[in-house]
Amino acid sequence: MRHPDAVGSAPKGGILTVNGVARAGAAGILFPLSIVAGYLLGKWVGTTLAIGSWPAFVGAALGAVGGFWNLYRLLRGLESGGDPP
Repeated sequence: MRHPDAVGSAPKGGILTVNGVARAGAAGILFPLSIVAGYLLGKWVGTTLAIGSWPAFVGAALGAVGGFWNLYRLLRGLESGGDPP
């Protein structure tokens, strides 16, 4: 008899399945990566156009917004038990 907290007892598509854990791990990598990518892109724009370093911070902020949006979509998909859109 299985324990109710066993990994295999989670509903299909839940966070405790291998697929759910893999998607959560991917989100943990993609969130900081989107911030760094936005920062680097903004730094490149600021250097190329010779307008200072403020585009780097704008790019990092936009990367953070994109990262949070990705986390939101992931959590909504895991909550509903299906794949995120």
